[in-house]
Amino acid sequence: MAELDAQMHKASGGDAAQAGRQCRSEALVDEPQGSWTFVILIAVATLGGLLGWFVIRNAPDAARFTPANKAALELWAILIGAMCGYGLAAVVVMIGLLYQLRRIFRPKIPWASAGRWILASLLTIALVWLVTSRVPAGTVNGRPVHLFFHQIAGITIAGGLGAIPGLAGFLALRSAARNDTQWKGKPRCQILLVMRLRQHLRRLLATFGLFLVLYVVTTAERRRLVLAFYKNATYPQDYALLIGLIFAAVLALFHISATMAINWRSERLMDKYAAIPSPDAADISTPLSRRRDLAALLGADAPWQRTFQNGIIVLAPLLTALIGTALPK
Repeated sequence: MAELDAQMHKASGGDAAQAGRQCRSEALVDEPQGSWTFVILIAVATLGGLLGWFVIRNAPDAARFTPANKAALELWAILIGAMCGYGLAAVVVMIGLLYQLRRIFRPKIPWASAGRWILASLLTIALVWLVTSRVPAGTVNGRPVHLFFHQIAGITIAGGLGAIPGLAGFLALRSAARNDTQWKGKPRCQILLVMRLRQHLRRLLATFGLFLVLYVVTTAERRRLVLAFYKNATYPQDYALLIGLIFAAVLALFHISATMAINWRSERLMDKYAAIPSPDAADISTPLSRRRDLAALLGADAPWQRTFQNGIIVLAPLLTALIGTALPK
């Protein structure tokens, strides 16, 4: 690894401190967030939570509940508020991450590229909506349940629009990794840029992952709400599991797209700065060790499945529960 550092230092044409100042990815290192940033996020989350709770508790359907089943309504309204509050704060965070990522591009992001990212995100959201709308949900006497239909539709539309910055962020990461014009800097700067892209990828995935947990829990609680309101209703137990897996699959698609691009760039950097030695070389261990060290530094040695599972912690329980419902008793 020392030889790799020497090679990178020599190629940079200056000392490490000077090279660091010239790396645009280092210039974008997050400064310690001030207390007001946290206060603003809490305020945004509180506003979203109160708005979501207010929309449910003051809906016309809420007046139809009796004291016998009102507890289920209160719990579901609180969960809706928590999901809306977190979702609104997550939108602010994702827009901030997308803005930071925009500053990495040199030159600036072309409008055509940004338009393609937004269009792909919109088409994905529309496809998910079409698929999930076909999944059987609660019914009463064979007819679909329309309890809080308008409120759910409004929250769903808002959530879909709020997901656009995050989904576009995945595509921006992929574009930054694949575009050779973004990798004209010094060796050290290129490695720092890969590390920065992976950091953005982890943050985006974690932001979506927590929202998915809240969404699955809220969807499962709505099932209990419907069954408490309609005594003769039927509501498949695995509905929330299936919806959660559909959203997880979409996230996996975007995550894999960005991860494969970053891994491809990492492989190119490894081939450039720590190439695989010839099998008949006198010393094969030293260059292979340097390559492993560089792979660990670039994060190329971590499989995407493990990274995705760490970000979407609810994925394994969803799969286990759905498989359990599918197996014969």
